[in-house]
Amino acid sequence: EKPIIITGLPRTGSTMLYNLLSCDPSARAPRFFEMSQMANPTPPCTSAEQRDSDSRIKRVGRRFEEIERNYPGLWTEAGKSHRSHPNELEEDLLVLLHSFVMQLHVPLAHNGYREWYEDEENKEFAYIYHRVFFQMLNQAWKPDSHWVLKAPVHSTYMNELMKQYPDARIVITHRDPVSVVPSWARLLESYLNWSYTPYSCDRVKFGRYITDSLVLCANRIMKWQKQTDPKVYFDVVYSEMIVDPIKMVERIYENFDLCVTEEFRENMRQWIADNRQGKYGRRSYSLSDYNLTKEHINAEFSEYNNTYFQN
Repeated sequence: EKPIIITGLPRTGSTMLYNLLSCDPSARAPRFFEMSQMANPTPPCTSAEQRDSDSRIKRVGRRFEEIERNYPGLWTEAGKSHRSHPNELEEDLLVLLHSFVMQLHVPLAHNGYREWYEDEENKEFAYIYHRVFFQMLNQAWKPDSHWVLKAPVHSTYMNELMKQYPDARIVITHRDPVSVVPSWARLLESYLNWSYTPYSCDRVKFGRYITDSLVLCANRIMKWQKQTDPKVYFDVVYSEMIVDPIKMVERIYENFDLCVTEEFRENMRQWIADNRQGKYGRRSYSLSDYNLTKEHINAEFSEYNNTYFQN
């Protein structure tokens, strides 16, 4: 009941916020191995102790190692932007993959798949499956308060998400698209490199796809917010969050009438201390890598910028 679900454009600080919100000892967030197709997600974990000793962690870890051997640098390079680990928090995008809603694979697919993927009217089945999947996890191990979920892909299908989670508390993260576009392009390119021979990715075409797909997400977020009670959602701007991340979490909790305990605060302080930006390396990126310009991006995202970055 009443999960906190983080969405918005990718590369907007949502992973940091996800980890901070999951520091609440009364909340629960899913780990990679609990959702991945790399291991059978059943039976679900029944406690924190059982989760941390689950044999599927090693099984998924071996798959990670196999992929890294066959495609050197995939996890390590992508991990500089978005770290994935079998027993660490991960996006519930992994659950949508079970239904072939495959955000990371759209650039490789035929145009027919892209049209299907971007159609917001035909994803009810995927979100019914998503809800049933988390009901399964919840039945075996229910948090004291609420679940925390996070996936930018939900911004493409907000109405279907809310049909299955009508009492969800939505947090939408925002960041200057001039930073978001090349950062997401570089990360997605890293994930897809195993599908290309070296230097064969058409970065100009890829840049156009990244821009168009993110404009679509931005427009759907704005459309959904216009028709939704503002009490249902909370907007988080990246530049404000990084100044004082814990204060931002406190604002989110206040908005949703939740209590931030001292234990929760201490957990967040510890996570911040242990996860400084760049811990797993840094990746450079630039709009020019994809034949894009700041002027073009600002023009494409003009309504989005005017809505969330007036100051």
